[in-house]
Amino acid sequence: MVDIIVIFIVMLVIFFILFRLRKALFLLGLFFKIFSILIILLVVGSIVFSYYIIKDANNFKNNFTNSSNLFLMKQKVNGTDSLLAGVTINPNNKAFQSLNKESIDNLQKMYTEGKLQLMEKDYYKIFVIDIKSLDNISLYNITDRNVQLTKEETKRVLSSSNAREEFSSIVAAKQGTDKNSVLKTLSASNEELKGYLFSYYLSTVFNPKNMGEFLLQLKNDNIKVYDETALFTAIKLVPKSLIDKLI
Repeated sequence: MVDIIVIFIVMLVIFFILFRLRKALFLLGLFFKIFSILIILLVVGSIVFSYYIIKDANNFKNNFTNSSNLFLMKQKVNGTDSLLAGVTINPNNKAFQSLNKESIDNLQKMYTEGKLQLMEKDYYKIFVIDIKSLDNISLYNITDRNVQLTKEETKRVLSSSNAREEFSSIVAAKQGTDKNSVLKTLSASNEELKGYLFSYYLSTVFNPKNMGEFLLQLKNDNIKVYDETALFTAIKLVPKSLIDKLI
């Protein structure tokens, strides 16, 4: 009997408290309704965005190596971005092809005017890569035809206004020969030489084994993609600490 009386008294107290707080509870209920709606919208939005990310990732996986892509290397000079080199990938033989001076000059004009996206109709993707990204990737020494270039030497040639002269000076110093004699044997143009060295970078950073480094360069805006679809937008939203752990 005492238990029943105690329970009855407790119920009266709870009812009295709820009655006194009825306005506050109404507002709290309204808050939870709004909060619930926002959560539902967030979940639905996440599902839709995830769908487009997965769809875009599959599209990229299937089309990247089977389509023509444009790669440009830039460097900020006196506050202005200057294109240093450009290559395309032939989807038929998967070989890099250097752009000539005229093509690079035309692209420089379009890039400066913010019209580079107009080239998207000719390429599946356009990648603009800052030369400073070379400092942050595992680009090993370039060894070819008995010539070895370090990462710093590679940057010197790529950023030089006369790549042939710079390259010949480096090679002559290493081999103990005259620069002019090296220059005479060099058949490649400035653009072809830079494109050749740029292709080494691309072979490194776009290697699936270095996917973590590629993601980090995207995250740091050292690599920009045209057009930036859902996959690449999502990569930029991933916390840097998570990418660091992946690397």
